[in-house]
Amino acid sequence: MSKTYSVAFEVAGPVAMFARPDTGATPTSYPVPTWSAAKGMFESIAFLSSGDAWFCPTRVEVCRRIGDDGGRVHFQRYANNYGGPERKAKLFKTGVAAGGSSMQVFATAVSGVCYRLHATVAGTHGGPGRNPRHYLKDLFERRLRQGRCHRTPALGWSEFTCTYWGPPRKDVTEVDVDYGTPDAPVEIPSMLLGVWDSPQSGRYRPVYRQNLRVEHGVLNYDVPAAWRGAADAQ
Repeated sequence: MSKTYSVAFEVAGPVAMFARPDTGATPTSYPVPTWSAAKGMFESIAFLSSGDAWFCPTRVEVCRRIGDDGGRVHFQRYANNYGGPERKAKLFKTGVAAGGSSMQVFATAVSGVCYRLHATVAGTHGGPGRNPRHYLKDLFERRLRQGRCHRTPALGWSEFTCTYWGPPRKDVTEVDVDYGTPDAPVEIPSMLLGVWDSPQSGRYRPVYRQNLRVEHGVLNYDVPAAWRGAADAQ
């Protein structure tokens, strides 16, 4: 029987975007991170380029400052300038001394967010004398204590960097148990879990989950067994 290797950390920031694919060119955020977004935040702290071990997010907790009112996630309008190849043809010929103009893109983001992310460390067994899952857990927790990261964790879009990332601040924040109650349910009819069919070296094949619920501030990810790797053999 394999040992469970669990990790957790907290992230917070003024704005976040975990875009719903069905909202198209004017994206609207899910109220909580997708599985793949959570995995990316863990990997911004530490990862193994060999792919022998990886983080498999299991749940996300919506948090608030202790004593604050809760029960909701705040949405706000957001606009940014896009300068990529999908602009209208006429925008390539006008503006900035005829070098091309950017296009405004409007979105609906979530604001003033704080989440606690939980994951198990999945991967291979590593063979005699090797335990890549233990190594990745130790590497992650050591870097978290030291305040070090591979890249600054972002809340979805890369411009939304965290104002706090680190160990859970249990003396500062708490799970918002008023968010997602029987009287005011938080239901997500369809949620993108991830865009690849494998957590490592996968092919493009989006995976969705239907009829998810945030209950008392907690969303549990419904993860395919294959994505949990050796961590599934608990």
